[in-house]
Amino acid sequence: MISNMELLKQRIAIDGKLNMSDIIKSILKDAGDDVKRKYMNVGQRYYDGDHDVLREDFTSSWVYEDDDQGREKKSLIVNDNKSNHHNVHNYHQLLVDQKASYIAGKTPTVTVEGAEKSSDIKVYENEITRYVDETFADTMIDYITGASNKGVEYLHFYIDQSSKLCYTIIPAQEVIAYYDAQYQQDLEAVIRFYSFSVVKPGGETAERKRVEWWTPQDVTYYTEDDEGNFILDPDIKRNPAPHFWNVTYLNGSAMRREAQSWGRVPFVALRNNSSCSSDLTRIKGLQDAYNLLSSSSTNNQIDLVELYWMIQGYGGETARAIESKLRINKAVSITDPNGRIQAEQVTLAVGERLEWLKMLRKDIYHLGMGMDVDDETFGTAPSGVALEFKYELLDQKADQLIRKLQLAMKDFFWFLTKYINDRNGTAYDSSLVKVTVHKNKHTNEAEKINAIMASRDLVPDKLLLERHPYVDDVNEALKELKAQKEEARKDQQAMFGSPVNTPSDGGANEE
Repeated sequence: MISNMELLKQRIAIDGKLNMSDIIKSILKDAGDDVKRKYMNVGQRYYDGDHDVLREDFTSSWVYEDDDQGREKKSLIVNDNKSNHHNVHNYHQLLVDQKASYIAGKTPTVTVEGAEKSSDIKVYENEITRYVDETFADTMIDYITGASNKGVEYLHFYIDQSSKLCYTIIPAQEVIAYYDAQYQQDLEAVIRFYSFSVVKPGGETAERKRVEWWTPQDVTYYTEDDEGNFILDPDIKRNPAPHFWNVTYLNGSAMRREAQSWGRVPFVALRNNSSCSSDLTRIKGLQDAYNLLSSSSTNNQIDLVELYWMIQGYGGETARAIESKLRINKAVSITDPNGRIQAEQVTLAVGERLEWLKMLRKDIYHLGMGMDVDDETFGTAPSGVALEFKYELLDQKADQLIRKLQLAMKDFFWFLTKYINDRNGTAYDSSLVKVTVHKNKHTNEAEKINAIMASRDLVPDKLLLERHPYVDDVNEALKELKAQKEEARKDQQAMFGSPVNTPSDGGANEE
């Protein structure tokens, strides 16, 4: 079988022996057979609450019995009277959401090296921080969530019809990425594929595939025809197409369209970890065991006959008639001298099952490297040291992704900076951008604020604000503090009738 990289070389080579339709078909087949890609769907499915326990049939059970020749055989016994409830305790979703909120619950701080000394760089810093808004924060949550579920997620950059820079998440299941052979870091090409519906002449609906082949220079669009072959999309006038168009307007009308290219494949990958594995891999067995035990226990409890009567020496009437007389008369007449009536009660070993569920839950949080917020110690206002200890596993898991996120953010700000430079004729350097992630951590606020107050005049204001429990957006807090100081200065000037010099804040708030 031809490897994906070899197929890519066939695509680029002038004398390639395979036609494009055959190349695309082979690539898509390889993608469909890829085990890791299949598991992407499992991770997303579990996050959405579609667990394997939902496919269990608790009304059926396998039993071993002997046939007429005395040979043991396996038989499926179905009892339609049994309960068939399915409990999904979605710890996978809880752990993923916990990690995403922990990493991206607070807006990251974006700074540019040298902004405190250069007004030009400060303008650049102000320009890029405008894009770190609610849309950015919301996208980061989804970005991290997708990578946690599937092992990797992709962000796609494009220019819309109004010449505005936009970005959107492309599900990893739709992306085949080709990296440089040596370091596996730089994207050389991306193939995106997805299905869409078409209406045939007779009104019948059919599913077709669409393929986008992205390179650093352009994108080629292919669509599947009725015979299952891939052809150039006839709806695209220029195909291959540029990454985007620069449109010049005059009096509201487009006067000129200029084809433009990013010079890079406009996709940014966020890897969950070095192996690009889903968080589900850590806990799937435990998650399934918890669901199964909880579901079977529930069904057993529902089907339990709490009390039944054993009656001897009372004949001639149905069980329902006997039950009625017991309910009304509280007694029945036993005619046989050896007869008797006895109530029997059935109990389930609930305690043992609860202990087993508790152990499974503990293991899920431990191996899933999460933090159980239902821990009773959270209600006792633990010290800062005790809280740090409780966050240890979550910190380890989050730090893996934060390092990958910071790498992805370098590419994010590369595209943003190129957009700014192309629009304004500037030459800003995106390598100077620094992204600081603030973990959304529960803290002993009193301890933390006291430590911050004790560090004033020793540590820059920006660093103190980054660690303050009441500050979610450091950049916004700095702007408000600057405005507050300026307003206080004006009030003092108005009061005393002369300019009042305010002490410098160490450059943190200077333009």
